[in-house]
Formats: sequence, structure tokens, C-alpha cells
Amino acid sequence: MPAVDTGLSAVRDAATSALITLDMPNRRGVGFVATPGGQLVTNLHMVAGYEEISALLADGRLLQVEQVIAFDEKHDLAVLQLPVSNLPALRLESGGMLPVEGDPVFILHPAPGTPPFLLETRVRSEQVLDESFTFLELEAILPEDVSGSPVLDGTGAWIGVATCAFADGRPVTIVIPSRYVLPLLERTDVLPLSTLGLARPAASRQRQIPTHSLSMLEGCAPDVLEEVAYTLLRAIQLGAPLYNRGDAAACYRLYAHTAERLIRERPDCPGIQDALRHGLERCARSQGADACAWALRDTLDGLLGVIGRWLQAQSALAYRAAPKAYLQ
Repeated sequence: MPAVDTGLSAVRDAATSALITLDMPNRRGVGFVATPGGQLVTNLHMVAGYEEISALLADGRLLQVEQVIAFDEKHDLAVLQLPVSNLPALRLESGGMLPVEGDPVFILHPAPGTPPFLLETRVRSEQVLDESFTFLELEAILPEDVSGSPVLDGTGAWIGVATCAFADGRPVTIVIPSRYVLPLLERTDVLPLSTLGLARPAASRQRQIPTHSLSMLEGCAPDVLEEVAYTLLRAIQLGAPLYNRGDAAACYRLYAHTAERLIRERPDCPGIQDALRHGLERCARSQGADACAWALRDTLDGLLGVIGRWLQAQSALAYRAAPKAYLQ
């Protein structure tokens, strides 16, 4: 058996090649290639109800997803079929053993316009809902758009699917173990994408994330958009744990400070300024710190969504324009 490189760079590189960005009308999501035949795994709640899904591969190809292999409402899982094969796929942890409390795990975090980065966190606890559903709760609280990312062990093997959910009114990040995915990968029937319209994933918090047109980014240079996206992601990474510890006031103050700073520093991006002002106004109209925190979180997620779509579109254009030297 060949030796496995346990360095974090090897873990990141192996996962990045299999990471997929999903684009639906008014929404972006994440998935990953689980088999060389192009079977794509993600969370059901990310794709349920959509009849138009495109997939951006790590090599820059933008593909239309038209087929569903299977979905599992209880475990919030969906397996889609990409229209290509011979793809780099993640290596499955063959022993079937889940990490235990305190063990490190790794999640590949997509960031608009920049290479994904590997987030290290630890298992907080194992949760047993009933005899047919056990999952892991993680210490880190991740942005909602990370749902569907692969969760890896220290060797780069995938052990489950990252899922952002709510428990007792607080956001949590959980791992749905790979053992619930495997039966779906074994299905042989192929269904039309419209089948997702029949899916009924578990209910979650009602969000009011604004949908912006790409034109609102006019005037912003690409490097500025990447910097803004990083600032927004960093605010969420710092604010979500505060909220999770019960300090909604500190969370919303951090989000508000980030919004005010970007309004002050980015006169070259009037559309982003207007969106942030609207979020602050919605916060001011909200009742209580909890509602204000979510009003501003919706604002940040809405901006991340439109920046991500813009950067994805530029990536797709660059790929189409690339010279096909390998055909010569």
C-alpha cells in the first residue's frame, strides 16, 4: 500500500481538485466529486426545488447538471450526476471509523476569487437523534454557504459532509457521516433534475438574504472585490462564534462595525455601500440583538453571493478564452 502524505498541503490539494461550486438562481452552494464517474455529493437543502444548476469544476469548466442519482431527506443529502467522467474524486476513509470528541477534522472552505483554504476544527460531540441517524457536532461555526463541503481526516480521506444547521435556536456545524452517503452512490437509476422539486428537506431558519444583480458591482476593481469578500468572510468567522456563545449583541456590533468600515473605505463601490446601508437600516428597525445580528448576517451573505457570482463569471470567461494549445 502506498504511503499517505499526511501534510496539510496534501490534504488541501487533494480536496481542492474535487471541490465543486454550485450555482442556482439566487443561490450558491458547494459539493464535491465522490467518484471518478462524476457523482457529486452535496446537502439536499442547498439544491432542493431547483431545476437549473451549474457546476464549476476546479479546473475551470462550467457544466450544467441535468440528472439526479438520489436524495435522502432525513439525512439532508443529495447525489447529482455530472455530465463528465474521469474526474479527480476524494478518497473515502476505508475503515468506517468516525472521529471522536476532541479529534481534529478539516473542512475545505470556498472563498470567492481566491483558492479555497483548509479550516481545522475539532469534534465537539457525537449526537444520536435515533437508531438511524448519528452525526458529529463541530466546534467551529461556518457560514451557511459552506454546507455540502467535504469533511476530511488528517490523511485527506473524506469522512462526511459539512452541514450548517440550527439547534435550540443557535447555528451549529455538523458532519453527516459518509456511511449515509454510500447507499446513495450505489444507486443505478438516473432521474431528471426536476425530481429535486419533490424533495422536502428539513426546515431551517427563514432567511432574508437579498439577491443583487451583477450591475451593482460596477466601479469595483477585481482585487477590491476579493478584498471585500475576504473582509465579509472574516467578519462571519468571528461573529458566528460570538452568536453561538449567546452574545448576539457582540455579534451584531462586529457585523455593524464591518459594514460601517466598508461604507467609509469603499467609495469606489457605491452598490456595496448602498447594500450595507440598507442592512444597517434593517438592523435599526429590528427588535433585539438577535434579530439585528441576523439582519446584518443576511446583508453580508447577500454581498458574498453577488461577488461570488461575478468572480465565477470572470473565471468561466477566462476558461473559455484560454488557448487550446493541447489540441495542436
